[in-house]
Amino acid sequence: DIYGEDGAGRAVAVELKRRRAGPDAVGQLARYVEALQRDLHANAAVRGILVAPSATDRARELLAEKGLEFVSLEPRAHLDD
Repeated sequence: DIYGEDGAGRAVAVELKRRRAGPDAVGQLARYVEALQRDLHANAAVRGILVAPSATDRARELLAEKGLEFVSLEPRAHLDD
């Protein structure tokens, strides 16, 4: 969903989910990270961060196995102007 660089200059792929993230979200993020590594070069350090209100136990296991990160963040409620 978002591509950028962190403070150390490493490429970062961020996958955003409005609801609890499961294994499919981890797979999607892993594919983004792998594609960036191919596009940048084989030795590129690419961080993958999954952002969601929560994640299933299996999703957390897969994140750890793949060296990806998780950040818990609740979406803001929509405010009418």
